[in-house]
Amino acid sequence: MKSLPSFHGTFTIKRVWTATPQRIFSAWADPAFKAQWFRGPPEQWTEVRRSMDFRVGGLEVAEGRFNVSEMTTLFEARYHVIEPCRRLVYAYDLHLSGELHSVTLSSLDLESDGDRTRVSYTEQIVFMDGQDGIEMRRTGTEWHFETIENMLKQNNVHQ
Repeated sequence: MKSLPSFHGTFTIKRVWTATPQRIFSAWADPAFKAQWFRGPPEQWTEVRRSMDFRVGGLEVAEGRFNVSEMTTLFEARYHVIEPCRRLVYAYDLHLSGELHSVTLSSLDLESDGDRTRVSYTEQIVFMDGQDGIEMRRTGTEWHFETIENMLKQNNVHQ
């Protein structure tokens, strides 16, 4: 069996949100809140299963299917560092239609700044197909961040 070369890449997204670190951290820590933003586009993607054990060593799974292409996505994560309202580090595998697509180390850092919070999110990724998928991943993550920001603005946050 021929092995494809891997491609390594990193990106960081920085934001300043008018919300407390507690509210922002809950976007990752609260399963009901996370399910509202960590998904595919609702008109294109259907959730198949979701589970979350939010503790150091705990696992999270989110699986879905794109309606037209029927491509499946499987996100499997393990939490390594949880410092409530301050820092989160986890690693995840992303499978596309049953094939390992990428392995990622993610970190979220929150810093209070008065009535605002500085948010820094970094992904270090190994793409298993040898292709540079950094911009596609960054674009998807930016979409997720826009969804979180809109939820925070609308105060539409499950707590």
